[in-house]
Amino acid sequence: MLRGCFYLFFYFLIWPTLSYRDPGIDMMDCLDKGEELDACAKQTVENFRETMDTGVPELQLPVLDPLHLKLIVFKFYNLTTELFDVDFFGFKKFILKSSNVDKKNRTWVIKLSIPTLNSVGMYRMFGTIWNFDFGQSTGDESFSADSVDVTAKLSIAPKGNNVEVTDLQLSIEMEHINLELECLFPRNGACCPEKYLKSCNSVLTKTVLRFINQDGKNFIKEFQPEISKKMGVVLKDYFNKAIASAESRYLIDYA
Repeated sequence: MLRGCFYLFFYFLIWPTLSYRDPGIDMMDCLDKGEELDACAKQTVENFRETMDTGVPELQLPVLDPLHLKLIVFKFYNLTTELFDVDFFGFKKFILKSSNVDKKNRTWVIKLSIPTLNSVGMYRMFGTIWNFDFGQSTGDESFSADSVDVTAKLSIAPKGNNVEVTDLQLSIEMEHINLELECLFPRNGACCPEKYLKSCNSVLTKTVLRFINQDGKNFIKEFQPEISKKMGVVLKDYFNKAIASAESRYLIDYA
């Protein structure tokens, strides 16, 4: 009985170190079985889903759901908005549309959709709109978007016998956004907790947020390049670590 308990304890002790899979090795194993490159690349992306909310410490793969960004800065008309310490949720529910590797041109293009993307964090807003000086507001923010389409184009190059991602261009398109900002228009630097979204000017807050959310296309036009740039940096690092074990001959045509 004691021996059985010991083995059970040992099993659970070492299981976390044995349960992860190396995506680069998995991809090579798939190709060695005679599968098509695009099919193996697609399965590699699908397998990311299993560890998006935990990461893989053994491979230094970070958590992707939520995906954390330290700072996003963009302008909407003459209004500057800074989002910081933002966590984006929803990546694990992605729907993979396509995954295509071009060995000759050394690219890997991935297209997927995310039904709903949510974020929480902090914001700082200042500037003018409608010739009205907003002053400065700071507080909690929440953001959601539906029907998010993501296209990632990876440029691949040899790194010794293995492979590395030298560039990742990310395009994000989204619809039906909803942005909420707490503590807009504070009074003497303080929020008004008993009012709408803790704003000290509920009417103006509703007007501003309605304008931003209803004019979503223009808002996204300003917001999208910055968020794509920041997320692209995170994803490039992720892919480099994920496929570091893959030999370049599997993904690159040297002919």
